[in-house]
Amino acid sequence: MIKHITDQEIEQIINNNEKLILVFGKGTNCSVCHAVENRVNTDLLAKFANLDVYYINIDENPLFRGKHLVFSVPALMLFDSNREILRESRIINFTQLEKVLNLYFNN
Repeated sequence: MIKHITDQEIEQIINNNEKLILVFGKGTNCSVCHAVENRVNTDLLAKFANLDVYYINIDENPLFRGKHLVFSVPALMLFDSNREILRESRIINFTQLEKVLNLYFNN
């Protein structure tokens, strides 16, 4: 599932969710964000169809940026039961992200 959300919605989702979710923080004029978004939508979701992905525009939602200390975009944050377990920012290491997702979904 892919959904574009605001900072109020994402805080409710993070606090009330007991499964693994991926939050993708992106910027308005970020060309790298578009490339990473495409890779998440095609490659990552093809391998991990049960993963819920939430997109948040960091420029339009400064409360999320401040609370979660997002200093650069793109930023991928993986949450499990209200805990951030992985963060990849600016240069995304998809190999590391896939290793962590394999641990959760294939065990």
